[in-house]
Amino acid sequence: MMSEKLISIFGLIFVTSFVAKYIGPENFGKLTFVTSIFAIVQTIALMGTENIIFQKTAKSRKFGEYLIFASKKIRDYIYKVFCVVILVVIYIYTDRLTFIFGFATGIAIYFAVHDVYSIYFNAILESKINAYCNIVALIISLLVRYLIVFFKLPIEFLALPIVLITFIPFVIRKYIYIKKRIIIKPNEKLTIWRYRKYTFLIGRKLIIYSLSVAIFTKTSHIILGLYSKSELGIYIVASTLGFSYYFILYSIISSFFTNIYQENDIDKADFLVARLNLLILVIFIVFYLIFSTFGDFIIVKLYGEDFLEAKEILMLIVFACLFSGISTISDKYIMKFNSYNYLRIKTNILVLLNFLLSFYFISRFGLKGAAISILITELLAATVLNYFFKSGLIFKNHIQLVNVNFFKKLLGRENVKF
Repeated sequence: MMSEKLISIFGLIFVTSFVAKYIGPENFGKLTFVTSIFAIVQTIALMGTENIIFQKTAKSRKFGEYLIFASKKIRDYIYKVFCVVILVVIYIYTDRLTFIFGFATGIAIYFAVHDVYSIYFNAILESKINAYCNIVALIISLLVRYLIVFFKLPIEFLALPIVLITFIPFVIRKYIYIKKRIIIKPNEKLTIWRYRKYTFLIGRKLIIYSLSVAIFTKTSHIILGLYSKSELGIYIVASTLGFSYYFILYSIISSFFTNIYQENDIDKADFLVARLNLLILVIFIVFYLIFSTFGDFIIVKLYGEDFLEAKEILMLIVFACLFSGISTISDKYIMKFNSYNYLRIKTNILVLLNFLLSFYFISRFGLKGAAISILITELLAATVLNYFFKSGLIFKNHIQLVNVNFFKKLLGRENVKF
């Protein structure tokens, strides 16, 4: 999984820098604006099934495969309805270029919605398959982008690699999944209906959580985009770099939680979660030093002088990424107790807070305000809003990082497996 995420990091950075340099801050902002909208649509279509599939597959491959099959039509119908509505709105209220990017993004996200096979392979500890698929997609996508720039083709041609970056890994992963799956095809209508009902009932609880997460992470994008597409383009550059190491954090978190979900001893699970928080903090320090030292150089070399303004908010985003990682750990730990209602309430509060914070800070400070709002939101998501769960279970877990006994236990428990 680590190799997969490293590929994603460099792929995302090089692809976005390549495109940003070619089309400039204004058009890059338009592309980002459309992508932010479709990211929310993707979350609605998934209905939280990405969390369900990972958790259940980690315990039982057969259960996970039933969920993948049973949830396909649900994802398909929901996405198509919302996609058509969004494209009609974009066509009516935006310019031609934005609609072209929107149409391409709509197709790309369609494949991403159905590419739950990547979640399946992560859950069964076969993330190397995801890495190979992403490498192929990245190479082809970069090659197509290079040819577009080399031959000085119209900007509209960038729609093609937008689709390829999700279509290629989807096709490859689906082929491999068909070869490796345990269940060939569940024919019993009653069985399919039962799993589809389970997916819907659990997904109904998780969709609010997942949608709320998607909205509060994209709210600043949308509000800033309404103020200035150019500033949005600059913000995305800072966000891409500042959140770049989140891929590493998430890969580590996902890998470790396979064992945490299987651990029945709560004290041991709590210790593993605390140790995971410590590891995330160490990784943050490394990237903080890298970006604080070489941030300006990286921005200019990758994106050009037009995006140098991104340096003003880069370190705020780096801190936000740390809290996002800690929040992810807490959320997954809460899921271990099947406390989906708590997550739903928490994220509803986050959506409201983030909207108010984004509206206020962006209207007052513009670009910097967007960074401040996401930092405060991630801080609250990682700390205060988790501390009411199970009489302060998450708070007690965080406190262990300043507890001498925790470090003594850490040094004396080298045999504990992640």
